[in-house]
Amino acid sequence: MDERARRRLGLIIFLLALFTLGLVHRLFVVQVVEGATYAQEGMEQRIPDLGVRFPDAPRGRIRERGGLLLATNRVRHTIMACPSCVPEEAVDTLADDLSPILGWSPGEIAALLRGREEGVVLVPDATPEQVEAVERLGSPAVWVEDRWEREYPQKDLTAHVGGFVGYGEKGEGRVGYYGLEGFYDDVLRPRQIPPVEREADGSGTRLLPLEEGEFLASMPGEDLETTIDLAMQLAAMEELERGVQEFQAESGIIIVVDPRTGAILAMAVYPSYDPREYYKYAGDPYLEDLLENPAISLHYEPGSVFKIVTMAAALDSGSVTPDTTYVDPGEMECGGESNPNWDGRSYGVQDMRGVLVHSLNTGVVWLTCRVMDREVFYSYVRAFGFGQRTGVDLDGEVTGIVHYPGDLDWEDAFLGKNAYGQGIAVTPLQMISAVAAVANGGRLMQPYVVERRIQPDGSVLKHQPVVRGQPITPQTAQALTEMLVQVVEEGVPLARVPGYRVAGKTGTAQIPTPWGYDPENTIASFAGFGPVPDPRLAILVRLDRPQASRWGSETAAVVFSRLAARLFPMMGIPPGE
Repeated sequence: MDERARRRLGLIIFLLALFTLGLVHRLFVVQVVEGATYAQEGMEQRIPDLGVRFPDAPRGRIRERGGLLLATNRVRHTIMACPSCVPEEAVDTLADDLSPILGWSPGEIAALLRGREEGVVLVPDATPEQVEAVERLGSPAVWVEDRWEREYPQKDLTAHVGGFVGYGEKGEGRVGYYGLEGFYDDVLRPRQIPPVEREADGSGTRLLPLEEGEFLASMPGEDLETTIDLAMQLAAMEELERGVQEFQAESGIIIVVDPRTGAILAMAVYPSYDPREYYKYAGDPYLEDLLENPAISLHYEPGSVFKIVTMAAALDSGSVTPDTTYVDPGEMECGGESNPNWDGRSYGVQDMRGVLVHSLNTGVVWLTCRVMDREVFYSYVRAFGFGQRTGVDLDGEVTGIVHYPGDLDWEDAFLGKNAYGQGIAVTPLQMISAVAAVANGGRLMQPYVVERRIQPDGSVLKHQPVVRGQPITPQTAQALTEMLVQVVEEGVPLARVPGYRVAGKTGTAQIPTPWGYDPENTIASFAGFGPVPDPRLAILVRLDRPQASRWGSETAAVVFSRLAARLFPMMGIPPGE
């Protein structure tokens, strides 16, 4: 290589080195010296996918079938202060400014500000005027925090259907408990949207994750429209409270369903509670049970109302007809145990109508222990849904207890006891669902409360009634219905509803204890439906430990009659139909 070429190569190397040095210097300036500035400018040029910082969206609302609110939200404004953020020389001035806003003396406020705490609550639930005044004040040491608070406009009227919202465990925030709030918690909660944003570069747009917590966006939860009719709910609660007080009962339950669809129109529990004040009951062993819905969460032995199921099995299996007769001996043995009639009397020759009209224990024990095969009887018990959850969309449902032949805890005596509702545990909703199946031509419907789920975008998910099964034929259902009409007209006159034909059956159940059955107290109930022949409502009334009379025919039947007389006109059904 000649001298000229050597000089040219050296010049090129020098220029490349100079360029490289300049590039390194520029990168150092951009990345280190001015890195924060450029990063901020870059953040400002990015286009957030969801706009500016979002507040949490509200929980979904719950409405009754007519649109009235059962659960909604309001914003609670909390005025906060940071005493440690206030310089000593500014304390008195800030105290003077806050005094007319808070309604405190300047001295009280100054003492608090000199406490040097990081954050204190000044006003837990501020008025709009107080909020506006704090914002005008413009002090960085005093601010307003907003959060959604659950409101229950109907208070204790629908508490056991709706449930409540409380604080969850392990920092999971506000959580729904019991009822609709618990069952639909996932869809009622605001939906968190993943924090992503768009960044434009020369090759187009790509999604970048934000720093954790930098953006927190959410969409409102779904709204629920329910089957609950508030006018019916109010009537049910009024009649239940009246019945509990009149018959000196400890508590009570009423369930009203549409037998054609399974829609729950009313579910009243007395005593009730205000879901806004659930914390008064939670954690107290004597009061916490009030939060549970006994219509689905607590089982009981139903007593003679279960004879409806036993008779349905006998008729549908062809074991008997309504005209089949037997001789009532006053008591009947089964599995080594005696089963007397409720009044200890013998009624002589009776057909199957008489078994129900007189509520004869011996008659149904005769069916299960002498006439039907035990597997046949229990196949109907299972087909009517006992020992299984109904599938209702309320949180906390239990299965009840049924002992089947072959179970480890099976006793032969169960066959006789179960025939009249002893030794078997059911929920009130299971019981009225089975009775409603008789009213519905033998079709067992899944009970439900939510008719529609309304998405944040306005789209609607509508519930479709679900047929759980057909435990008995329409012909059996019709025959049994007429027998139950006769029960009301001849055996339980206090259950009659003037102007309407109704069907039903009483229950007077003994209460099991660890030492046997309670000799003093009962659970009195009545399950019925009407108007016949086109039933629109099925109603269960249960009164716990009534003292004025222990019999369902003298207590729960009265409540049924009063309530049905109010509800049929609400349904647009005039007397005589």
